[in-house]
Amino acid sequence: MNRVNGKLLLLIASCTMLSCEQSELTQDTAAIIQKEANSLLQVRTRTSTTADEVTVSYPVNVYVFNGEKCVSLQTIADETQTLNISLTEGSYDVYAIGGATSENYILPSEANATSAMSITLREGKSHADLMAAKSHVVLVDGGTNVLTLSMERKVMRLQSVVLQSIPSAATAVSVTLSPLWKNLEGVSYKDELGTETIALTKQEDGRTWSFSGSHYLLPPSANSATITVNIIKPTGTTSYTYNTSEPFVAGDVINIEGKYTEAIGVTLTGTITGAKWNEEKTISFDFNEQGTQPSGDNAEKNTPSTPTDYVSVDNIPEAGSTYQGCYVLSVSENEGISEVLLLSLKQKATIYENGVNEATALSAIENAMPECAVSGIEGWRLMNDEEIELVRQNKNKISKLDTDAKYLFINSDGKLRVGQFSAGQVSSGWSFKSTDILRPVAIVKMKKK
Repeated sequence: MNRVNGKLLLLIASCTMLSCEQSELTQDTAAIIQKEANSLLQVRTRTSTTADEVTVSYPVNVYVFNGEKCVSLQTIADETQTLNISLTEGSYDVYAIGGATSENYILPSEANATSAMSITLREGKSHADLMAAKSHVVLVDGGTNVLTLSMERKVMRLQSVVLQSIPSAATAVSVTLSPLWKNLEGVSYKDELGTETIALTKQEDGRTWSFSGSHYLLPPSANSATITVNIIKPTGTTSYTYNTSEPFVAGDVINIEGKYTEAIGVTLTGTITGAKWNEEKTISFDFNEQGTQPSGDNAEKNTPSTPTDYVSVDNIPEAGSTYQGCYVLSVSENEGISEVLLLSLKQKATIYENGVNEATALSAIENAMPECAVSGIEGWRLMNDEEIELVRQNKNKISKLDTDAKYLFINSDGKLRVGQFSAGQVSSGWSFKSTDILRPVAIVKMKKK
């Protein structure tokens, strides 16, 4: 008699190193394998014995490869399911990706999946609690192979940021982490993102800016991680940067606390706890106008960052050209250093509702500013009145510029205004509407190699 093709069953349960294996199997209708199945692959994870241990992130996508061909793909919704796959004898690679949904990630299908498949974050989406596992098995004719997978967390988590005594003139405050990985290739990292900026929210006292929750990030792609605090005022942006001597790794939980003092700048302390999987790490560092200095127990082993006044380039871009996709509004030179004024390639409307006051508008703008930032370039801010005039003069050359719209800027008195490109001038108004557009500028200092 012909062997009956096997039916596919699903199993997954929580993962931790100190736990027992799930043994109960439940039946489920299976997809038919085209070849005759003569062996059985049982895939399991480990299940937690206590409520506060780490659990598997669902859904879990399980890919089974025979060489470069994917012979099975199943999505497991929760820990009540088990996985039994009937296969022909041979060698197989099993990949499991946890926490990745089709809403947040571009996932390969069974037809186009390879062992080097890319798990890619969708544009505008944030990482989830991403996990992965990989194993190699050999099945013999008539045999059963029980494979237990321990899922490995691939992300770190920014849990909270609290900055106190920030100047009341600040219109936005953010924290930037860099350089970070962006995607997974199989269970490995790929595609360096450069930076990720987390916008902070002003609290009721007007001087505290904070973030709390769970913001998942793939770990840094370099041995040294960089943390930058950006304080944005109508007059421009001041950034304070710290380079860690120890890298952040997957599984780290990051809490950052800081305090601004008028004479010194920002004093910042950071705590990284491993949340049961990693050893606890504490990093302390000071920010001030003279640069970054470690403090406390880290004073000897942490290396202060040395601010770079300029970037070295083969050629200084000319006004009217583009640099990293941004429009070059002007270029000025002083003692061999060129200041290149850039207009972001990104813009955003519908920032606030019609008729809001200036304070409410500024608060909404500060939250929207990171969405208009261009990766690799810091110091994004609102245009001033001279800069928006440059935009008007070049309006027909600038990509995605709506010449009939009203753009936000700061006038010479430090007031928020909306400017419209009238004939020969920028018409200034102060009645804020949802159609007003944010398109920031930044200055990059450059020196020719």
